[in-house]
Amino acid sequence: MRNPFPDNPVFQKFLGLKDYFRKFTTPESVRRTRELARVARILQKTGEKISFDLLGSVNFGMAVENSDVDVVMYLDCGHEEEARYDNTPMLRIYESLFFATILREVSNNPFRLQIVDFINLRRLDRAIREPGFDDDIIARFVFYRTICRGVNKPPIRPYEKAIAGNKELFRRIEETLTAALVELTRSSSHRLSFHKYVSRLQEQNVKIPPSMLEKIQDYLNLTANG
Repeated sequence: MRNPFPDNPVFQKFLGLKDYFRKFTTPESVRRTRELARVARILQKTGEKISFDLLGSVNFGMAVENSDVDVVMYLDCGHEEEARYDNTPMLRIYESLFFATILREVSNNPFRLQIVDFINLRRLDRAIREPGFDDDIIARFVFYRTICRGVNKPPIRPYEKAIAGNKELFRRIEETLTAALVELTRSSSHRLSFHKYVSRLQEQNVKIPPSMLEKIQDYLNLTANG
């Protein structure tokens, strides 16, 4: 979704760097995104409504052969509870059976997939219709949709449209989501990822402008210093 926090410097820096690296998207990033889209289409044939958001190197277009793929799953769980293994059996089936099996079928080079969060679309729908029911699930949805790369997006577009232009909602959750993004970017793994992305471009003989290197360093300094 379009950045709902256009004047927020933390989101501006993150999204600006992501846009830069995506100009040099690797074939491996394209392959994995396409294969996950095929997985989503196969799963939808079972009658499920399913979408993904991708984080990490695929999100930045910098995936290589040994990269893992971190995924947020959107699924209609058939109830309005938080999506968990103990109340949504399909989650464990998808993770332990379908993903392993289907990825082997659609991919010539299967990759390691890690599901980092689940969003129950039925609960999200109620949260959007009933303010105060569950602000956390809306905040998570907005966060992922703002910073991630979506796969098979049609099932989640109605929810984006339902909250588009809700300035009061975005104002209410901006501070929380900014803190979440800062927490993410403070991690050593995230900082290491940026050094890897720069190295991968240099290995391709891409000349990174000094101004962009300064922006990367400024971003890392910003997140390191809070």
